[in-house]
Amino acid sequence: MKPNRKLKNILFQLSAILILIAAVVYFFNTDIAKYVMIVGVAGYTAITFTTPYPGKSLRGKRLFNIQILAVLLMCVSTYLMFVNRREWVVTLLIAAVLTLYCAIALPMVYKKEQEE
Repeated sequence: MKPNRKLKNILFQLSAILILIAAVVYFFNTDIAKYVMIVGVAGYTAITFTTPYPGKSLRGKRLFNIQILAVLLMCVSTYLMFVNRREWVVTLLIAAVLTLYCAIALPMVYKKEQEE
């Protein structure tokens, strides 16, 4: 694995962990959670946008676009958290489900594309 790719992977995982921490900390201290969420979502968004789908299949590109939608929902969730709206939980949950689906399906699609 290239060092640049390794660094992106570490930042991606760290950003995801920060988003989870922000969601939990919000119920104890809303001020800290808001800023942790901003840092996590900003990192997650940056890594997602700078790492496009490497394959050519239509399904893989569609899954990557779903992942982009999930990132945008995370941004909406962060905004809702800042304006003290409870709906941030729903948008973050939808984003998490979409991200989980893409994390499972994208590697399978890419592997199948490489075999063909």
